[in-house]
Order: sequence, then structure tokens, then C-alpha cells
Amino acid sequence: MKTALPGWLPSVAADPEALIKEARRRQHRRYLAIGLAVVVMLAGAVGVTVSVTGPGRHAPSHQGTRRVPTPRGKSPSSSAVFARSAMPRFFADAVTTGEGNESLQVRASANGRLLAQEEHMTGVYGLAATGADSFVIALQAGAGCAARLYRVQLNGQGHPGGLSPVGPELHGLVWSLAASAGGGIIGYAVSGCAKGDPGYIGIFNTRTGRSGQWNDVNLGGVSPGNVAMQGALSMSASGGSLAFTGWDVAGDGRYTSQVVRVLSTTAPAGTVAERSHVVLSRPVSQPELTAASLSPGGTFFYLATQTGSRTGRVTDVARYRTSTGEFLGNLASLRGTPTQMRSPMALDVSGRFLLVPYSLDPGDLPTLKVAGIDVTTRAVVALTIQLPGTAGMDPETGMNTAW
Repeated sequence: MKTALPGWLPSVAADPEALIKEARRRQHRRYLAIGLAVVVMLAGAVGVTVSVTGPGRHAPSHQGTRRVPTPRGKSPSSSAVFARSAMPRFFADAVTTGEGNESLQVRASANGRLLAQEEHMTGVYGLAATGADSFVIALQAGAGCAARLYRVQLNGQGHPGGLSPVGPELHGLVWSLAASAGGGIIGYAVSGCAKGDPGYIGIFNTRTGRSGQWNDVNLGGVSPGNVAMQGALSMSASGGSLAFTGWDVAGDGRYTSQVVRVLSTTAPAGTVAERSHVVLSRPVSQPELTAASLSPGGTFFYLATQTGSRTGRVTDVARYRTSTGEFLGNLASLRGTPTQMRSPMALDVSGRFLLVPYSLDPGDLPTLKVAGIDVTTRAVVALTIQLPGTAGMDPETGMNTAW
């Protein structure tokens, strides 16, 4: 039985390329509230607001940068300090819209200021950091249903250099990328080219030239599978494990539970359901598990969970032990607008900083809020980034990030 993710309508398109576009559109529209406001085109201007909070506090709404108040007679607590000097200088992103993903952008981590926008790198459907100022991205290969992977290196000003192809051409549409430290192993989730074609999770070892693949993954309601993927892929620094959030699917197409699954990259070929294992499971009725990021050693993972209402939504970010699913503490609770959106989460290669887009306001001047979380101190820096408007024709639904 073909399965569509909750809230996604079955596809009726016959043309493979049109089908993929329709699936991508459905995926992003799932994260939009009804009645998105018509927005005004901006001339590429970028506005940024920066705020800082300590652990357990919501990001303040005022403009400017402030230090968390220190109680009288006490020295500043390290838990309230965001180590800006230790975080990556830049992060890369691709704004997601109702039709797909936009061009590669590079921003300053300290304030979110746009440094580069590469129009010739449009349609970035996969994005992962491989090291300091280096990334791997997935772009569509020609006009067909295929994708190519490329390495991109930034210069000292955050500007990308040329594209260097890596690995074989992938048949299908790349939904997510992950990479080990140094990029020796690259992981990807790929949908089929027609309704009913199987989706799969694969890896490519750049040192040996060998690939691995695990099948039967439901991606975008197009590819069938006993496991439906929700969040982006994450990979441990060694390249030994992959993790993602999603749903387990019964034979009749029912979603039985929300899960975080971990897959060893050395597992033999087979289905994802057979070769991966569930490290955390919750009922479908509970708050949505939206993204998971493995720690560099893979011994624990960070999990973003969203709770929404008419008045707003909260993204909770917490840490869990991989071997047991034990809850190890909440890092941040981030308040957002009522509008739903994709909430991918990126851990930097050092394993110290998380980057979490958590709130999208699609008003006349659309803005996106992105939180940088110091997992050591639990301090949060919140960036408010002004997005270019789309006149309501192609509304923004979030942002894929890597740093």
C-alpha cells in the first residue's frame, strides 16, 4: 500500500519530473499555515537582530545584543556565556520555499549577515559541513531525475570557490545530506523518480570509492517504505553512524509511532527497518520529533521537538543517550510564530554548537529566527534574519543550514 505522510495528499502526476516537483511542493506546504500573507519583493537586503539568553530561557524579542544579568556580588556564570570566539565563522544555508530550495548562501555566524549568494548554485537540495569552512552540496544533474554531489570551500571572507564533483551521479532526488568530519564518508537520502519507486538511504566512501545502500524509505509521500523519514540525516564525525527522525509505518499504511533511528554505515544491504534500530519512540499523538543530530562520537544525540498552537509554537532542544534513549537534559526552549515550518538542525564539526531555525514570520517583511546553542554552557544566541520577499508566489518555509 502506498503511504503519504500525515497531511500530504496522494500524487496524481504521471510525469516523473512533475511528480518530484509536486512531492517537494507538498513537503514544504505541510509546514505552512493557511493564509500566508502576500509579501513584498525586497532588493536583496538582509536585516539582522541578535539577542542572547542563558539556559532555560526563551529568546528575548528586543533588538540588540545584551549580556545575561549577573546577580549582585557574584561573578558571571559560564552557563550564561555564549563562546562566540569558538564557534564557526560562517554557516551555509539554502532557503526552502513552496517549490523547492533556493541558491547557496553564506552568512556570518556572529550576526547572520549575508556574505555571499551563489545564483549559479541554485536548487541546493542537500547541504552538509565537512570541516572548517568546507561543505558538500547536492545539485540537480541536468534536466533529468538525477543529482550530483560537489565539494565547496570558502575563502577567508566567506565566499565559495568553485564546485568540485565527488562521487557517482545519484539516480533520484536528494532529500538530505550528511557527512563525516573531513568528508571521507557522505550519506544521502534519495527518493525515486516516479510514484512507487523505492526511496533509499546510501553512503559513499570517498577514500575507497565504494557505496552502500539501504532501501524501503518513505520520502515525501512518493517513495513507499516501512519507515518514513521526517528530519534531515545526521552523521557521526567518524562516519560510523547515521541518525534521523521519522515514523514507523504498518503494513496497512498507518503510522504507528514517531521514532529516532540510528543506522550503522557498515550494516549489510537490506531495508532501513531491518538494518537500523530505534533509539527513541513516542506515540504519533505526542509533540512532533522534527530533527536529530548525532554527537561527534555518536554516544548521544540532540533532538528537536515541536509543540504548536494557534498562539505560537515551541521548539524544545534536548540531549539523549544513544545506547538507551535516556533523557540527559533540556538545552533550550525556543518560542516561535504560529506558522509551521521545517526545523532542520545542524551540529558544527566540533560538536559544541547547534544551529536551529525555529520561527518564520511570513509577513510583509518576512523574517526567520535562527538559534545558535552552545551545548557546553546551554547559552543561546538568537539571530533574526530578514528574508527576500516572494510576492506570495513562492513562500518561504524554512532554511537548511550547515556549519
